[in-house]
Amino acid sequence: MKTATIKGGIEFKVERVGGAIETLPVPSKVVLPLKQHKGTACKAVVKKGQEVKVGELIGDGEVPIHATVAGKVTEVTKRFPDIRGGYIPAIGIEVQGDAWDEDGSDLDPTSLSSNQALETIKKAGLVDYNIDAEPLAEKINFAKTKGVKTLVINGVDLEPGVGICKQLLVEKRQEIVGGIKVLKNVLNITNAYLAIESTSAQVQATIEGAVSGVAELVVTSPKYPVGLPKFLVKAITGKEVPSPHGRPEDVGVVVIGLETAISVWDALKTNRPPIDKAITVYGAVNNPKNLRVRIGTPLKHVLEYCGVSAEIGKVIVGGPMMGLAQYSLDIPVTKEVNAIFIQRESELTEISGQKCINCGWCVKVCPMRLLPHIISSYCEVGMFEEAESYNLSYCVECGCCAYVCPAKIPLVHWIKYGKSQIKREER
Repeated sequence: MKTATIKGGIEFKVERVGGAIETLPVPSKVVLPLKQHKGTACKAVVKKGQEVKVGELIGDGEVPIHATVAGKVTEVTKRFPDIRGGYIPAIGIEVQGDAWDEDGSDLDPTSLSSNQALETIKKAGLVDYNIDAEPLAEKINFAKTKGVKTLVINGVDLEPGVGICKQLLVEKRQEIVGGIKVLKNVLNITNAYLAIESTSAQVQATIEGAVSGVAELVVTSPKYPVGLPKFLVKAITGKEVPSPHGRPEDVGVVVIGLETAISVWDALKTNRPPIDKAITVYGAVNNPKNLRVRIGTPLKHVLEYCGVSAEIGKVIVGGPMMGLAQYSLDIPVTKEVNAIFIQRESELTEISGQKCINCGWCVKVCPMRLLPHIISSYCEVGMFEEAESYNLSYCVECGCCAYVCPAKIPLVHWIKYGKSQIKREER
């Protein structure tokens, strides 16, 4: 076992949501967006009024979409609210059943060839679960073309308070080990790490024993944002991922999420696509929980189950630091969602008009070692070339700077604005 940490960042004194992962009751209707990944949307292959079964293909494309319930298709629309504030095509299904028609296979995933496993991963519509869910087959193929020699399984919950990875480490040890074995085989590599955040000594000892001989355990400091791949690679291997647009694969490392590894094992063992997603629901709710939610379940159904404790001020998909605020509770849980964070009206930050007091706090916590106060000041007044001269594009938008700013300046907002304007000018 080895330890790892990062420069900068913030150590939040927030306890992660604990407790066994509960299965959320299936709602009366699900909505399945035809784009739940980084790339182009799938094409609907079902029509309104058609009956579908659990696991049936309903959207064909680079990452196939499958029905997560049995029922009747009530709508096939080109415009449904997206978690990023836009619109995407989607399929609505009135739920008539939630069980598979037939028992799944009981295969040995380790007996499959690399090509067989990769083909199943693609057909199952697997992605590397996160807010920018990358098609997993595509990611693996890219890693192979880069000649990657090291696999890192990311078992660190990125956002403060989120506890889903921590709980999966307790509940899914066998699947984790199996998933790592399969991914090593598919990638044709022998060097693997499992990164987890420092938790109880008992959890560390148990998981270290489980993965012994399969992957080396790395225990990271509880500093945000160590869970971002760029920083995880640096902390574990010492290799610097090129900025601003480099990837871990550029330095011979591929980073894959913990839940993704579990889903790989399950999909290859049962020959079924994933139909649910593990998430943490926390913040201003009566009962913060780790839940297993059927993909396509509306956010409002999830919140009703956990109980909203006060008037909702903001609902964020992800967490308070890098999550996306939502304007509609009809938006469903997708493969891109790992947490839902709720804020009361009274908890919302008031943005002030105060100018920078040059305290240097943002510089101290920036994990990219940038000067956020200078970069954002230039962006605020439209001096984008000057902002870029201070490496505007290197910012990973982790939010550490805005969190510590005593003047409550929306630093990340101005930095995102600057990036968008530069992209606009480049077009």
